[in-house]
Amino acid sequence: MSTTLNMGVIGLGIVSGGHLEKYKEYDRANLYAICDNDPEWLPDAEKLYKPEKAFLDYHEMLADPKLDAVSICLPTALHAQTTIAALNAGKHVLCEKPMALNAKEADEMKAAADKTGKKLMISHNQRLEGNVLYMKQLQEEGYFGDIYLMRIGWRRPMGILPPVFETRPNGKRYNRNFFNEKDNGGGVLRDLGSHLLDLSLHITNFPTPVATVSSLYRKFYNPENDLSKYPCDSEDMAVAQITFDDGLTMQLEFSFASHVAEDTGLTELYGTKAGASRRGTTLKLIEYDEKNTIIKPIHYPIATKFTQECFVDAVLDNTDVPITAEEGCKVIEVLDEIYKAAGDTK
Repeated sequence: MSTTLNMGVIGLGIVSGGHLEKYKEYDRANLYAICDNDPEWLPDAEKLYKPEKAFLDYHEMLADPKLDAVSICLPTALHAQTTIAALNAGKHVLCEKPMALNAKEADEMKAAADKTGKKLMISHNQRLEGNVLYMKQLQEEGYFGDIYLMRIGWRRPMGILPPVFETRPNGKRYNRNFFNEKDNGGGVLRDLGSHLLDLSLHITNFPTPVATVSSLYRKFYNPENDLSKYPCDSEDMAVAQITFDDGLTMQLEFSFASHVAEDTGLTELYGTKAGASRRGTTLKLIEYDEKNTIIKPIHYPIATKFTQECFVDAVLDNTDVPITAEEGCKVIEVLDEIYKAAGDTK
C-alpha cells in the first residue's frame, strides 16, 4: 500500500486553509487536487497552493482514479450531497462540521460510508485539543466521579457578526452569507455550538437527550446585510437546557454578537468527585478536601492533534477515525432537538 495519501480539497473558502496547509506540510499526505466553482479564484488558488490538479467541478475531480480522499469545506447545505458523491466514487472523506443540515442527511451520509466501506470523519477539531483529550482521559479514569452538570458556551461581543462577504488571498470578495441563512445551515448553534456540543458529548460518552428547552434569537445585523438580497434569518443567539438519559443536565449559550466584554468560550464540568473549568485553551481542575477548595491550573500532558493528520493516518493505517460518522450523527440529532424545542427564532 502507498505510504502517501493523495488528498483533494473541495471548496476553497476560509475554512479550507487549515486543510490545504496541513496536506502540504504532513509527510504522509500529498495535496493532489483542489476544487472550487469560482473560475476567477481557481487559477490564483492553483498558483498559491500548487496542487497537481485543479477542478471547477467536483464530479470531475472525484472521477480521477489517482485521488484517494477529500476534505469537504463547503457550506453546510452541500455537505451531504458532496460527501455521498465522494464516498460512492470510492474516496474517503473528511467533512467539515457541522456534519449536515439535519439528522436525516447525516444518517444518509453514514449509510453511504457503511455501504462503500470508505472512511468518513467529521472535522470537529476542538475535540482533539490537548485539554479536551486530557479531560476525556480523566473522565475515563473516574477522576470526576458522576458528571451530572455541564455548562458550555461561546459568547462573542458586538462587532463579530458573520459578514456577508469575505476577501480571498487574491483580494477579491466572495459571498459567505450562508452563515446567516437558515436554509443553508447558518446560525450560531451549528457554527460555534457544534464545536462545544461535540466535545462535551464526547467527554460524557454521548448520552441520549430526553428533554430539551431552548430559545433562539435574531437581534443584530451587519450593516452590509441588504435583506432583500442577502437573507439573515438564522439565529445569532441560542440558549438551551438539555436533560439526558443518564441524568446529565447540559446548559448552553452561544452568540455571534452580544453586549459582553470579550470573546469567551467555556466548558464547565460538575462531578461528584471533582470539577473542571475550561476557558479557551486554559484548563483548571477543581477539587475539595473537606476544608478548602483546591484549584489546579493544568499544563495538560497530551498534545493537540490535527484532524487532517488523524484522518490521513486512519486511512493509511486502516484504523478507526477518531471522530466517527456515528458520533457526528448524534451531534446533529441533539442540534435538531434544540431547534425543534425552540420553534421560531425570536
